[in-house]
Amino acid sequence: MAAVSDEQSTDWPNLMPAMAECVACLGEAGFDEALLALLRRAVRIEQCMVFAFDGRDEIDCLLADNRRAPQVAGRLAELYTGGLFRQDPNYQRLRQLLDYGDSERAAAEVTPMQAKAMPEAYRSHLFAFPDLIDKVSLTLPGEQSVYYLNLYRGSAAGPFDRDDLARLDTLAPLLASLIRRHYGQARPDSPQRPSAEEVAILAPLSERERQLCLYLLRGHTLKTAAAELDIALSTAETYRKRAYAKLGVPSKARLVALCRRR
Repeated sequence: MAAVSDEQSTDWPNLMPAMAECVACLGEAGFDEALLALLRRAVRIEQCMVFAFDGRDEIDCLLADNRRAPQVAGRLAELYTGGLFRQDPNYQRLRQLLDYGDSERAAAEVTPMQAKAMPEAYRSHLFAFPDLIDKVSLTLPGEQSVYYLNLYRGSAAGPFDRDDLARLDTLAPLLASLIRRHYGQARPDSPQRPSAEEVAILAPLSERERQLCLYLLRGHTLKTAAAELDIALSTAETYRKRAYAKLGVPSKARLVALCRRR
């Protein structure tokens, strides 16, 4: 009998070190890789996307990974955030989950791929080119955003089975907590005390642009950052656009990656 690789090992004792590594890496540059390692080991994913939706008519990509085809993952994320997210069968559910208050926060939800509900253009853009055949989505409500974790398999691994779905359902509360804490919570240092690396990277910005980026890096949405700075949301959008142009980043995810690299 062939030996089972670490990535394909799915018994719970073997998952514990990967879970512990995710907890240890919260707020650090290594969290994304730790999360990916856990998901690969648990359900043998081939591609992973994490998005955040805060009610505006746009969505942020926080993580896009396809180890076999890295450029494909980035391109798919651009297509999705560029407007295809509105054709996602789960989009209306994401909007609904924002209506829950803190006291009635909905639980994480696991949803298998709804192929019949996908418009043909959406399916052809996001599945045909990278040879992906199956997808499972986890909607993870947070305080200011709904996080949207999308896991994919290609023809090599085959579709997710019932055991995979059961395992993800069991893991969902942990994944929700990890993703909320890493991407949504403020880091310990205040926006007035940036790290030396952040100072260097954000040096080309104006003072207001720098302050806005620091709030975004600490887990704020554009709306809450605008409130902290006591400026209009439209003004915050202008500062964000100018800052991203100066830094050469297209999204919050790239800003985070730029400022949290080791």
